[in-house]
Amino acid sequence: MRRVPVVPLRRATRAWVALTAGAACLGVLSGCTLPADGPPTAEASAGSSASRPTTPVTRGDLVEGRKIPGTLGYGTPVPVTSSGSGTVTGLPGFGDVIGLDGVLYSVDERPVRALHGSVPMWRTLERGLRGADVDQLKDSLRALAHDLADDDRFDRRTQVAVTAWQKQRGLEQTGRLTSSDVAFVPGDVRVDDLRGRVGDPAGEVVYGYTSTALVAVASVSPADLVRFQGGAAVDVGLADGTRVPGTVQSIGGDVDSGSGDEPGSGGGGQKATLVVHLDDPLPEGTSTTAPVDLLVDGESREDVLSVPVTALLATADGYAVEKAHADGSTTRVPVELGFFAQGRVEVIGDDLSDRDDVVVPS
Repeated sequence: MRRVPVVPLRRATRAWVALTAGAACLGVLSGCTLPADGPPTAEASAGSSASRPTTPVTRGDLVEGRKIPGTLGYGTPVPVTSSGSGTVTGLPGFGDVIGLDGVLYSVDERPVRALHGSVPMWRTLERGLRGADVDQLKDSLRALAHDLADDDRFDRRTQVAVTAWQKQRGLEQTGRLTSSDVAFVPGDVRVDDLRGRVGDPAGEVVYGYTSTALVAVASVSPADLVRFQGGAAVDVGLADGTRVPGTVQSIGGDVDSGSGDEPGSGGGGQKATLVVHLDDPLPEGTSTTAPVDLLVDGESREDVLSVPVTALLATADGYAVEKAHADGSTTRVPVELGFFAQGRVEVIGDDLSDRDDVVVPS
């Protein structure tokens, strides 16, 4: 594999090491800690590994990622306003799922049923009309087993189908539909955010609906948004360590100030609302109100040697690690630093391999 070129770092101060390594620790999935004064100097390190912990040098992939706290839910509720000028006489319950042809609410004991479509019910639908609203009406009627052409014409066959639909539901058979009969919603919806009550006057918001699909929602800083563009794959981390695969569904507008950003988040400015669709179901028994983490991979390096950041020693010429030997002695090995991720750092040096152990702070 072609090695990514790394510019040698020479004559760096201990303060620079602490700052660089510390910054690398803060934004990764597996954090690390550094002493307050940075890595120890080589001169301050003993020449023996006795009574001091060691860790293997590893060869493998390093992936820089982010962990962003979020919550499970069903998305932002969309308000439903009751039509007409009568009295609300029926409402669904919180959490109810309303499917195609289900009752959204009732006014003066007349049910308003759900049809599927993105265009609102803005006019009376009757014979002779054409348009996107007619097209989605016919889509819904076909889904209800009515034989209709796939077009946007409200023709005689459409009128017959509407009349049959009205007859099946005990309604006046007019062959046309108004906002007192149906309302269009994007698909099956889940009732949330109840606002109205039976007995309220019609014409006001009665509740909000959401999708029926569970999603993960988080506030993301501008610096992190680049990781989530274009339907990016995101793992949703549960409290027990389980990961559920997900896909970015939407990125909303600014929601709050970035003044309280977590360290290393690259915060500042306003955050955006990130909605992630869960591609697999949650494990049985998982609470739908539990906090989660959104885990996304970033830049990576393949097949590199790495050590914990805390194993680094600052020297006059750059960096070194203490290689431990079987007899308990140690050797200072100069290294060049490469990629930081997961609390580790890529190390480049001729005297180090994945068969070696290095000393780390106790």
